[in-house]
Amino acid sequence: MNNANHLKSKASRPVMILGLIFLMGLWCQNLLASQPAIVIAEEAVIYSDPEMTGPIGYISKGKKVIVGDIARNNAQVYPIIVSGKIAYIRVVDISSEKENTDSERLTVERFQKSAFILPESKFSMSYFLFSSEIDSTFSNGDAKDGDVFLWQGVSVKGEVLVAKVFDVEAIVNYQSASLDNETYQSLEIGPGLSYRFLRIKKFLARLEAQLLAIPYSSYSLGEDFRINSYGYSMGAGLNLSYYFKKKLALEAYGGMYRTELGKFKTPSPYRDTSASFVGNRFGVGLSVTY
Repeated sequence: MNNANHLKSKASRPVMILGLIFLMGLWCQNLLASQPAIVIAEEAVIYSDPEMTGPIGYISKGKKVIVGDIARNNAQVYPIIVSGKIAYIRVVDISSEKENTDSERLTVERFQKSAFILPESKFSMSYFLFSSEIDSTFSNGDAKDGDVFLWQGVSVKGEVLVAKVFDVEAIVNYQSASLDNETYQSLEIGPGLSYRFLRIKKFLARLEAQLLAIPYSSYSLGEDFRINSYGYSMGAGLNLSYYFKKKLALEAYGGMYRTELGKFKTPSPYRDTSASFVGNRFGVGLSVTY
């Protein structure tokens, strides 16, 4: 009897082993099954866990990736291999061959992402040059009409994206220029508007226009006098940005500007004068997006 049980147990072992191999095959097939996908979000975040509590990086829009065939965490994330380790990417951030297109949550969230863009704010600081020709009613020094004044200035600018392609700007500039014994200074404050006409990966090109009030300007002639006035500046040009980091960009710009300074009341024996400057501005600086 014992021998019969022993033989029966011995005969059942291959069946058990084959069953285990079959189950492991199904498990491995389920684990290793994958599908190609493409990133459709601007920056798809990669998480270390399916609960999305630990972001470890991101993948840019348009990148092709290989993800798992079965979504995890209530169909919110797909597994993905990153540097030889399993990570996770959101279902709504990619477009795959076998994604669940009937999911109401997926459809609604993708529609919201395509229909609404969160405002993007920027802050920038730059140094600029303004090469201009002077046109004055009367010169008290050696400078004559048509002489070139090279202004140097610093600019602080805040921007908000108010539509898909338009930015509203708030600008503060300080600039000064000297030629022989004559010196001009001005403080510019005002709005600007830019139009985003080209965006390629890390490169952004915009057209911009500005209208700036000058609440303070000064004109001095050596040690003889220094007097104040007011005025305005206006101009338009091209702005180019290169994002060498996710939020940090190198910004360069240039355009045609006109600075009009009001009447300067000079002391005797000098004559009252006003001046305008027309020329090109070129600047370079850094901007931070937040």
